[in-house]
Amino acid sequence: MTPFWKAHQALNRLAQWGPVRGALARRYEQRFAANQRSNLFRGVFNSFEAAQATAPASRPVGYDNEASAALYVERSQRVYPTDYPVMLWLQTLLAQGCDGVFDLGGHIGVSFYAYRRYLRYPPTLRWCVHDVPAVMAQGQRVAAQRSDAAGLTFADHFGQASGMPVLLAAGSLQYLQDTLAERLAPLAAPPAHLLVNLLPLHETRGFHTLQSMGTAFCPYRVEHRPTFEADLAACGYEVVDHWHNPEKRCEIPFQPAESLDHYHGYYFRRR
Repeated sequence: MTPFWKAHQALNRLAQWGPVRGALARRYEQRFAANQRSNLFRGVFNSFEAAQATAPASRPVGYDNEASAALYVERSQRVYPTDYPVMLWLQTLLAQGCDGVFDLGGHIGVSFYAYRRYLRYPPTLRWCVHDVPAVMAQGQRVAAQRSDAAGLTFADHFGQASGMPVLLAAGSLQYLQDTLAERLAPLAAPPAHLLVNLLPLHETRGFHTLQSMGTAFCPYRVEHRPTFEADLAACGYEVVDHWHNPEKRCEIPFQPAESLDHYHGYYFRRR
């Protein structure tokens, strides 16, 4: 744990004192509702629906809107330190003959565009993005204007992941109402390889919080790490690699025990 994070935890403990907590909570709620640029979190809830019910009326709920669809353009133009473990394993899988990627929550295809500057995509590559309708519509408009979008398509249904060699979920699982294991279980031919990145996991419990991302409010799942791994093991997957994303944090004011100082990444292979 970094000194910076330790200082935050100390301040959080001070904020538990009644009079201080009340004043800070009111001030933070105003900031949370009016937020336009930061990535903020608020509250701990037992379900997606409970978190969603507390969303302020000042912004839409979820990514299915034009403002949220316009986010992350810069992620299609460069890679970040958190991308490199995924790129390492993806290049290995492509070299082994995997020519299909189902990109769950891949937005407008940001990883497809960013990674192709460094990876050797096979000419037969099928990269299929599945996201909410507004985001995929924006992705189709962008792809129509670019000369480097060959192989990129968009899927209306998660069921189209069946038969694809690789499933990529980079920073998307926390926004789903169901878990990855629940989505994979009904597939006739689940992907043989799972690349999961930028995933918030807690060591002792699972819960939801509410995210304010500037354009919208989103119920945000934080899964219990042992349960996340066990559920995928029950679907026939084994952990090949596991890494931390130290650049990513989930700080929930007044909830130091639930705040996270890093996220997680995995490569799972079907046994």
